[in-house]
Amino acid sequence: MELRPLTPSDDELLSALEQQDDVWEFVGTLPLPDEENPHHLFAIVDGKTSLGVAGLVRSQALEGKDFEVLCALRSEAQGRGLAKQACALVMAWGFDTLKLERVIACIGDGNDGARSIATKLGMTAWGSGPPGTTVYVKERGTPEAK
Repeated sequence: MELRPLTPSDDELLSALEQQDDVWEFVGTLPLPDEENPHHLFAIVDGKTSLGVAGLVRSQALEGKDFEVLCALRSEAQGRGLAKQACALVMAWGFDTLKLERVIACIGDGNDGARSIATKLGMTAWGSGPPGTTVYVKERGTPEAK
């Protein structure tokens, strides 16, 4: 599994993900970058197959100064550890390339899978975020949990 920058050829992937009930419930419309809100989104690929999208998007939580990790996988790719791998790669890229001091995740209160992934990645619950969410934070240099 690897990440590659999104291209216009990924429009079908984005559309398919937005129509998936679990993605719609927990992520909603996938954000696209613009001049005011630069996002760093990647396609999650295995061989030549696009499995989902992961990246960092400008967050509205915690005064809007942070980037938030985002990951959405096709149904058939879920449950194989790919989301954790993709999020780990995205966060490492954010720390190493963008030189971020921390990365956050606003996780819906009913999204136990995302909460488990965040904990395994070394993120800790910070407090309440937008209604119905908890903000998880990982600071530069914090190791993954085992």
